[in-house]
Amino acid sequence: MDSVSSQFLDAKSFANVVDEIDTFIFDADGVLWLGESVMPGSPGLVDLLLRKNKRVIVLTNNATKSRAVYAQKLWKLGYNKKIGKESIVNPAAVVADTLKRSGLGSDKKVYLIGTQGIKDELDDFGIQYFGDGPDPVENHHDGSTAFIYGIELEEEHEDVGAVVVGYERHFNYVKLMKAANYLQNEKCLYVATNEDETCPGPDPNTVIPDAGPIVAAVKVASGREPVVVGKPNTPAFEYICRRWSINPQRTMMIGDRTNTDVKFGKDHGLKTCLVLSGCHQVDDIAENEENERHDMVPDYYAENLGSLVPSETVSTALKGSEIVKKISLAEEPYLPQP
Repeated sequence: MDSVSSQFLDAKSFANVVDEIDTFIFDADGVLWLGESVMPGSPGLVDLLLRKNKRVIVLTNNATKSRAVYAQKLWKLGYNKKIGKESIVNPAAVVADTLKRSGLGSDKKVYLIGTQGIKDELDDFGIQYFGDGPDPVENHHDGSTAFIYGIELEEEHEDVGAVVVGYERHFNYVKLMKAANYLQNEKCLYVATNEDETCPGPDPNTVIPDAGPIVAAVKVASGREPVVVGKPNTPAFEYICRRWSINPQRTMMIGDRTNTDVKFGKDHGLKTCLVLSGCHQVDDIAENEENERHDMVPDYYAENLGSLVPSETVSTALKGSEIVKKISLAEEPYLPQP
């Protein structure tokens, strides 16, 4: 391994750090779970922290599902049921909160490029939306010209208070054109879930675009800069601060990506820890140090969350437990989600 300034953590050294932290913020995929399987040992660490009366928050950049769905997933994987919907933060929830706090009138609608997770969170606030789902080009163009020179908009410009953009597999030229035209009204907000360029998948040779390219396309076509709410951006941090009275100096962000998780923590004064169970490794820390990207160099790094739990605690927690069965599921190749 490359030599880096970040401090390596194991169960013994973590025991000396944990008393300095009141709040632990965890990324999800690659940290708490591997695709649809539990990350070995992670439930044990969460239980340990809860027994020590630590606050545990889950912060993911995935807006495709709602917080309630993620809570069900955590419970299914064997996590403590104290970690429920109210302990989870994702861009869908922050988008809904951002729109509500913006003073979006009840008479205004949201043009949505996004999936069910955003819809669920908007529904919780009673925010009206339209535009999600398929919108085929054939319904707007007969193919007689290269460009679509005119398009019928479902709502008048003045009735649309925001355009929200996230990942959506139905994104196409029609949706791009509609979003760009609604955003010509300077009073219309442009809010984006996240700017992740790609999403990892089972074939490393296949590029899978995430929300970032869609957000960028609308940005270029409309000439508008979005408010991006996901990590490493500030809206997610401000949302957490409104929900919980955290002390940044006594809060630790733990994730598997230096450019989102570590940067999020560094930018907002948190302690940071990179786990090597997901995307980025020690080589990435070394590269960031070499290129003086200090905002992506964590304070600590660890093999995984399970490695931070004392062995005697693991033995006690696993004895007669279903977690043993769940851990065996994670022996398949790592297929992370956005």
